[in-house]
Amino acid sequence: MTVSAGLAVAFSAELVYRVADLLDRDGTTADSLETSPPLAYKWAIFGFFLAVMTTLLVAGLVTKVTRRGRRRAARAIVTADFPHAPPQAADRLRRVEQAVARARFTERLEPLSVVYAGLAALGLATSVLAMLQLPPDDVAKRYVGVPAGMVNFLIGSGSYVIAAILLGLMVGGIFAYRTAQFRRYVGVLWDLGTFWPRAAHPFAPPCYAERAVPELAKRISYLAGQGQGVLLAGHSHGSVLLAATVLQLPTRTTDRVALLTYGSPLGRLYSRLFPAYADEPALREIGERIGWRWINLWRDTDPIGGWIFASHRPGEAETLTGPAATVDRRLTDPQDVVPAPSDSVPPPIMGHWPCESQEAFADAVRELTGRLRSERPARD
Repeated sequence: MTVSAGLAVAFSAELVYRVADLLDRDGTTADSLETSPPLAYKWAIFGFFLAVMTTLLVAGLVTKVTRRGRRRAARAIVTADFPHAPPQAADRLRRVEQAVARARFTERLEPLSVVYAGLAALGLATSVLAMLQLPPDDVAKRYVGVPAGMVNFLIGSGSYVIAAILLGLMVGGIFAYRTAQFRRYVGVLWDLGTFWPRAAHPFAPPCYAERAVPELAKRISYLAGQGQGVLLAGHSHGSVLLAATVLQLPTRTTDRVALLTYGSPLGRLYSRLFPAYADEPALREIGERIGWRWINLWRDTDPIGGWIFASHRPGEAETLTGPAATVDRRLTDPQDVVPAPSDSVPPPIMGHWPCESQEAFADAVRELTGRLRSERPARD
């Protein structure tokens, strides 16, 4: 809420400044920030500029500090997956290592979570200081020792940063319309933002899960009520939607349900970013409700999807036991680093792309449908 309100005020302040620049052609608004704008606008832009710089700094430090470890782990994974790769595949192996190393950055999100909490505190502090009618230049000079001219310069710079971000959002919208690959990333963020109820993000579009989950639950209950087995397959955020649906199903329905997830962020992201809703006990409850008829397919090159309960990486010790240990199945990506005998190019690096065309997906479907037939309870 605090971050959302801060963004809204910052963008509103930037709109006021740019309109003032347009109407006042004889002067530059950014050069007279110390006298003209309200304090709330000055604090909003100043706080936004500090937030952007802090986020970029911490993200750069995390990237730099973790780079060596991520590359070392990626090299071990690729070596285990392709131990007999020929020398001419060295360049291809490096590309796979880079893809795995980039994907493992997702597992280093804890510092960024701390930054997010810090940004919320910064937004709250700037709002309080604005209400107390304390100018940012006076506060910075008195408590930090920063000259007032530097503060005004940073406010002016922050104004242009906001304008650049707004321009970038417009350009991003054009790219999302014209480029399928970029549109996929925008879609991931959109799904994440509109999945949660509006109580969690009052400034975002309406929550689609409030309608989709009940409709899915009703359809699944109808099919199960007809004595049919129901195999639910969900990719990426679709797996989150299915998990929420399974938790809403009655026991007489879950006895006839199996779950196939792939590219799922449930264990890798949601259990860490939203532990109150998707922690390990909640994920285990999903497995128990459907009798552990659950298979999760994932790749090391996927920066979004991953394992649910255990990574099952080559060379890593496994400590997970019980039915949960059978859920996760790792897919080697790419399938090979040299072209097939009948092809001229090596298999592509799939990353977060769906895997319906792979044999592992078909095997998982056959296994789960077979279990549904063999374990189907007597019809009520």
